[in-house]
Amino acid sequence: MPSRILSTAVAAAAATTGLVALTVGPAYAAGVTPASTFITATSTNVKFSGTLSGLNFSVSCTNSSLTFTTPSSGYGPVNTSDPVFGGTCKDSFGGTATVKTNHTNGAWTLLAIAVGPKVQATMPKAGATFSTTTLPGCVVTAAPTGPVNLTGNYDNGTGYWHLVNAPVAFSASGCGAVSPTGTVSGDFLTSPKVNIS
Repeated sequence: MPSRILSTAVAAAAATTGLVALTVGPAYAAGVTPASTFITATSTNVKFSGTLSGLNFSVSCTNSSLTFTTPSSGYGPVNTSDPVFGGTCKDSFGGTATVKTNHTNGAWTLLAIAVGPKVQATMPKAGATFSTTTLPGCVVTAAPTGPVNLTGNYDNGTGYWHLVNAPVAFSASGCGAVSPTGTVSGDFLTSPKVNIS
């Protein structure tokens, strides 16, 4: 009888040990995958919105992009290329718009956030300027006094980063009063597709 109890206990211990071994086996590290990979993110619908001299005013671009290399581990942040807001850019009055970006005051960066998941882009101080044929001589500057964080949800299934009315500060010269805070929206598709876990 004692031997039967002993063998049962040994079997139970073996089963438990096996379970523990499975539990503490190799696990995927949290962070961005694929790691250390060159990524292109593109959008066909970026829109900057605000008010100009009391009127609603926006600039929309049909072919925008930025590139970056995912971190070797973890979530970043990582530097990106200066985004290109291009294709056909139009203002809300039908004029042709030009958006210029720079890294004069620091790099553009991306940070992955596990909860959500989300992606946060940081635009450096005065990192983008806007001009338009509707108002010659008018220049609008984004993030005029310091960096601005632009945060949006990320979809692991589709590879899309969704910016929806992310706040961004504006200032203007040569075109009347501009709203101190406007928004940017757009859907950026990562290629190859990024996963945030």
